[in-house]
Amino acid sequence: MKKNALILMAALIVLVMSLTAYSSAAVKLDEQHNGQSVEVNSGERITITLAGNPTTSYNWELSEFDAAMVELVGEPAYDSDSKLLGGGGAYTFTLKALTPGTTTLKLIYHRSWETDVEPLQVYEVMLNVK
Repeated sequence: MKKNALILMAALIVLVMSLTAYSSAAVKLDEQHNGQSVEVNSGERITITLAGNPTTSYNWELSEFDAAMVELVGEPAYDSDSKLLGGGGAYTFTLKALTPGTTTLKLIYHRSWETDVEPLQVYEVMLNVK
């Protein structure tokens, strides 16, 4: 009886580990993917990392996406490349693909209070969720 319980416990651990590995899979996107079409599976995470510098008052903002197909996971993260004041770094957005379909992910690099000004940069990816 103990042997069967140990086998069952080992099988359960392997199953949990494989599900965890699958759910943590991420498609990593950056500036090189701007203007491209990207295919992901439902349930996959997507990370988008873009260079920026908040000390200039410019920030990346997710401005367009279909919330029924993709959800933003948490808040965007910013990591500085330097310990120097005013140094640049990278913004990372994490999203999760929910349902099959096609949507545009659009991010803009702008100053939030400048509503009548074109963004300094625009990043767009056509996302195909399978």
